[in-house]
Amino acid sequence: MAPRPTRLLLLALLVLAAAPRAEARRLFVPREHRRLQGALNAAAPGDTIWVAAGVYPGPFEIRKRVVLFADGGPDSTFLDGGDSVRVLRVEGVRGGSIIGFGIRRGKANGGGGIQCVRDSSFEIRDCTFTKNWESAVGVWESAEVSLGGCRVRENKGSGVRFTNSTGAVFSSEFVENEGYDGGGLALVASRLLIPMRQTLFERNETKGSPGGAFNATDSSEAAIVACTFRENSTDVAGGAVAVMHGSAVNVSRSIFEKNRAASAGALHADEGAMNVAYSIFDRNTSAGAAAAIGILRRKTANVNPILSHNTFYLNDAKGDGATLFFVDVSPDVRQNIFVVNKDQRAVSGLKSSPRYDCNLIWDRSGGSIGALPSANTWVGDPLFCDAEHGNFKLRDLSPALRAPCGPIGALSEKAGCATFRLQPAN
Repeated sequence: MAPRPTRLLLLALLVLAAAPRAEARRLFVPREHRRLQGALNAAAPGDTIWVAAGVYPGPFEIRKRVVLFADGGPDSTFLDGGDSVRVLRVEGVRGGSIIGFGIRRGKANGGGGIQCVRDSSFEIRDCTFTKNWESAVGVWESAEVSLGGCRVRENKGSGVRFTNSTGAVFSSEFVENEGYDGGGLALVASRLLIPMRQTLFERNETKGSPGGAFNATDSSEAAIVACTFRENSTDVAGGAVAVMHGSAVNVSRSIFEKNRAASAGALHADEGAMNVAYSIFDRNTSAGAAAAIGILRRKTANVNPILSHNTFYLNDAKGDGATLFFVDVSPDVRQNIFVVNKDQRAVSGLKSSPRYDCNLIWDRSGGSIGALPSANTWVGDPLFCDAEHGNFKLRDLSPALRAPCGPIGALSEKAGCATFRLQPAN
């Protein structure tokens, strides 16, 4: 039999284990707590703080696992930095979230709207970020910080920036943000844990560095799936996306429309790994070299990028350029559709020997295609359903659907419209 003190200690531990846990509470601002920071200080881990519609001047700080919920939604419940302070700092928190706030006019280095630091794990959902300085959201040395269903608009210093961190971005909008690398989203030695899906990047801008909308650098990793990049720009390279310095980004089933750059109107990779599949490149432009995609050098020796099942429509590089331009790298280029205008080549490069297989090229102006890149290159009108209005599905008689090597292009899984209509008999 155990000695009496030991038996008492065991009994006490059993009582504590059997005791019911205190239930998580709901705290109300301003009904119960006049000040939001006062409610945050009073909350216990696991509590939810309900915030009524109104404007709440920052700064605020979260250091425990709580849920901060805007009862009126992001159009009527605002956390405001007054163009002078950071709105919200999240430090050392494992869990918790902020849901449904308008976060605006924050100003601070490393995230004027929200900053997550010191191994924080935090969820940001259904929030709107406007006119914050030095990025709307800054994530530094943190794990699993996610941004979902958010609108990130008119912020300076990039919309969202991850540094030495992991996280997720999905179902969000990045519109009219400005940055010094990645106007909408920047990854620096960081990784997105799940593919970035169904996210819009529109009219974001970078000056003096690559990646008008999105920049991944210093061995960052990400996947881009079912996203739209429209009218983003940079005065360097990669009007939409730049993959730099050992980073790896895979792109699939996405749309790149009217992005522009000095080089590589849509996508640019420099010593990075980038594969692109089932995506549409519509009227992107550059001042030279690559109208749509430019790739310089490899991330890994003897490992070349793969560009397959994409549709390139009237992308334009001024001067001596091409839709695709490669330097010191030899990608696999297969089963793509290229629609070009006179004097615009489909593929060109320096110190490059791309491997071609089963691509279709059509010069819409009626000019000569010139020398074909491979024996099994098809020449002719791909018969889009309505390319001028952005419908790149193929008609049932399209040569891109009937090539012996298999379907060609981004939307070649099945016919999208009929060439002829049967008229009912009188």
